[in-house]
Amino acid sequence: MISDMITGMHRTGHHAVAVWLFHQKPSVHDFSINTIASWLFCLTKGSGVHLYANNALKTGPNEHPDKQKLPLITDDIQPDSLLVSHERETIEDCIKIAENSFWDFNKPIVVIRDFKNWVASCMKMALRDNKMVEEVINNDDVSLYKNHLINYPERTAYYIHYNIWAENPNYRQQVCEDLGFTYTDAAKDQLSIFGGGSSFDGMNYIKNASKMKVNERYKELENHPYYEMLLSKHEEALALSNTIFK
Repeated sequence: MISDMITGMHRTGHHAVAVWLFHQKPSVHDFSINTIASWLFCLTKGSGVHLYANNALKTGPNEHPDKQKLPLITDDIQPDSLLVSHERETIEDCIKIAENSFWDFNKPIVVIRDFKNWVASCMKMALRDNKMVEEVINNDDVSLYKNHLINYPERTAYYIHYNIWAENPNYRQQVCEDLGFTYTDAAKDQLSIFGGGSSFDGMNYIKNASKMKVNERYKELENHPYYEMLLSKHEEALALSNTIFK
């Protein structure tokens, strides 16, 4: 069984990339996901059986208890591949979790996004859900975000630039070639439902996600005093982002 872990920070687009990557299989040309549970999904169209588990390696009182049964599920189903998404952990911890898991994972796939659009999406999510901004983005989150970027381009992980992935089909094809997937671009237009969909557009673009201006989110908030404060407060993270996202 081929096993991959894809990780990122919340609002970096790793769920959208995960759903897309899950569909990059021979003979899969459209959105074909089947829901087993709120965190577990199956793909049977095309060749073989494939599983996608969202945050399946997370532990704690807020996690679904059935996630602990995933080793039994994969042992029973014997899928051809397993894709596990994971978020808000350091790259080092992701590697340790992968190494100590039930499966023999390939090197982690890390989705990174530029700081200005990431902050804007986090802020917009807080405003959308009527939460305090600190509940969605705080010093600990920025520290984890920096960890993901500081480790770039670490050879023990494979990095996907969400900004480029969202707009460039040639880049997406190269990602598939690098990771051993079959490029079909299936599900690229499918909006990820995790986290309530888009912070800015909700579920409005559920079947045409490519029309969302995901690389221009900062424009809506760039004059917001709290947004300006966050950029000023975290100049180091912004500078680090600027070195990667020219």
